[in-house]
Amino acid sequence: MNRSAHVVIGIALAFAGCGQDQPVEQQPVDPSAAANFRGYAAVQDDLYVKFLAPESSFELFEYLGTDGEELSKLVGRPDGFGVTFDTRNAKPNGMNVLVWRMMLSRFAADLAATCPRSALAPAAQPAIVLNSRAAGVVGALCAWPALDDNALGDAWDLVMGFRASKDSRAAFIAFAHGAELQGRSADKALPSLWLGALVHPAFLLEQ
Repeated sequence: MNRSAHVVIGIALAFAGCGQDQPVEQQPVDPSAAANFRGYAAVQDDLYVKFLAPESSFELFEYLGTDGEELSKLVGRPDGFGVTFDTRNAKPNGMNVLVWRMMLSRFAADLAATCPRSALAPAAQPAIVLNSRAAGVVGALCAWPALDDNALGDAWDLVMGFRASKDSRAAFIAFAHGAELQGRSADKALPSLWLGALVHPAFLLEQ
């Protein structure tokens, strides 16, 4: 179990002045103390290498609209120049979690939009162009809902690489086969499926 995937809550015991052991009320641990985000540049580069065709245009913050360049600083996008160059806002908080989800949910929808029969309009302009490996993996999910575990496992592995446990991989496959997604059309299910991998702590947080 690694610290980025799970938050450990400890129970503290204090000794009373009279010599008797008395438990102190358990206080929840702030999840943001578990780990930092890998940062905008690391995730952006990771997605580019794993999914995008070489030399294609892609900037993750463009999914945030006209103010994306400024908003992306909330998720640890490097800012400044020379000695002032700094990566900030890497510790999870209510705002940067939301910004990550906004960007990655739109990227997930754009993956689903590459399916031949999809009616989804690409959010990225120009539309993303997948590399040969990603095109095969993403394309295999376009057969939704008739997917086998190999296709689902390949999708998980493409996102995660070595980062996540086998139990997390099995949970992702079970999620895909669950009633919550199986009752949806491909255009509604596949963005949620891809997002389930992209926002997993093993992908977003430092290991």
